[in-house]
Amino acid sequence: MICISLVESNRDKAFEALSRAQTLADLIEIRLDAFVSPEIDFFLKRASKPLLFTYRAKAEGGLKESPLEERLDHLKKAAEKGAFAVDLELSAGHKAVGELKNSCQNTRLLLSFHDFKGTPSLEELKEIIRQMKETGGDIGKIVTYAHKPEEALVPLSLIPWARKELSFPLIAFAMGEAGRFSRAVCLILGAPWTYAALPDAEKAAPGQLEADTLRFIFEKLKVS
Repeated sequence: MICISLVESNRDKAFEALSRAQTLADLIEIRLDAFVSPEIDFFLKRASKPLLFTYRAKAEGGLKESPLEERLDHLKKAAEKGAFAVDLELSAGHKAVGELKNSCQNTRLLLSFHDFKGTPSLEELKEIIRQMKETGGDIGKIVTYAHKPEEALVPLSLIPWARKELSFPLIAFAMGEAGRFSRAVCLILGAPWTYAALPDAEKAAPGQLEADTLRFIFEKLKVS
């Protein structure tokens, strides 16, 4: 699946972006941290594709400083209203994860980890993934930064490892120009989905590919 990330900051632009995304995406990520006043109902009422709600912490790539309690409140609301999935950083802590998990009756809880400076060791990342599963995550997400292409192989190798050793679905790739290829390869290795941007739109992270480019690659490789 291709998940298109929307980082528009006002309602009119967001509605236009949502309309465009629904023709290209299998799943749409709504970055609530892009909004001054997040409007969850606005998106749920207008979406024809499943929605993933994210309210990213500033320390892990969020667009603004927001208290954890505020972020949790919005994610709980999204879960209670039937979002396909909600994304919270593992670094939010066991208590916060547990609170959000309680609201996820019919919503998948994605626990994430981002490193914008580099790629931790394989063992460090494996321990993070174990914690994601033990804490109650339904899906994990590991995103590191690659300064050279071979560094992107580290997160990619975790996808089959997590499936085999933990029976845990994992999205894992590397940011940055050197890691761009990993955004396509992760899906080939079994990630539930990968992230993309709308053509000619703002990117949610360094090295993010455009959705039509990814779709073209997958069609040529016959990847769904």
